[in-house]
Amino acid sequence: MKALEFRGVTKTFKSGALGKRVTALKDISFQLGEGEDLAVIGPSPSGKTTLLKLIAGIYRPDKGDIIMFGKSIVKDLGWARKNTYYISQQMQLNKKLTVKEEISYFQELFKNPISRECMEMLEIVGLSEKDYGKRIETLSETQITILKVVLGLIKKPKIMLMDNALGEIDQKVIEEFTDILNSIEGLTIIMVDRNINLLNRICEKAMILVDGKLMDIGRVKDILSDYPYKYDVEVAWKHGVDENEIARLGYPYQKVGGIVRYYLKDKMELREIMEKIVGEMDKIMQAQVSGIDLEDIYYWKIYPKQLNEKNK
Repeated sequence: MKALEFRGVTKTFKSGALGKRVTALKDISFQLGEGEDLAVIGPSPSGKTTLLKLIAGIYRPDKGDIIMFGKSIVKDLGWARKNTYYISQQMQLNKKLTVKEEISYFQELFKNPISRECMEMLEIVGLSEKDYGKRIETLSETQITILKVVLGLIKKPKIMLMDNALGEIDQKVIEEFTDILNSIEGLTIIMVDRNINLLNRICEKAMILVDGKLMDIGRVKDILSDYPYKYDVEVAWKHGVDENEIARLGYPYQKVGGIVRYYLKDKMELREIMEKIVGEMDKIMQAQVSGIDLEDIYYWKIYPKQLNEKNK
């Protein structure tokens, strides 16, 4: 069953004292099946948050239609609000309340009990039932982040919208947390997040937005069907290493912040560059190998001009 369909959706906003209209999303069309978890990626600003707020029924499009489980939410924003739950980085909890008081409030609000999966999520961050008496102000950032997700899941939404909501989650709990989240039946997740590891573990599909336009959507391997590389090696060079030394490894590379990503076409090239890296370890702080993932989509599709292919 189709969970969601955008039909030529455009959204604009007034900007500045003169009221000039700025286009946040332009003529967006796509479909998403029930249970297909989607990562929305792109530079900022590109319309990612606007997309999520349109789905949540917070915004109404200027043009086009949005169909959710067979019904137009443009004609009935209440349908969107009934079937979705939107979590953002800005969402605040009352820090003077206890965990139990927050859970009880949401149970009463949505007329649902807390599920086994939600209790398991809390347990992996050290919040078993005996800890529900703790005040929110005493919790760690990771515990608060997981609690926000749990409170949303009490609603039993069909679509969970997460807008950079998991930024404070501890890397140590990502695997267990995402395994539980992925096990919840009937839930479709659409998320924006800077943590590529999280996106890779949760989402099977990706959407690329650039300047408010839909650049691509599909499964990772399908989007990267023309991608010539099979592996990348991320190298953190020590301070003072110049461009010539970076290029000396002899493979296409791209600078991403303080990291240099080298791109390899096969296992032979991977072995060769690792041998060269071993020979340069006095100038390198760290090197890490990975296969094709959402990060490759981001840098291959969105920032291709930054790829130095002189040594290809």
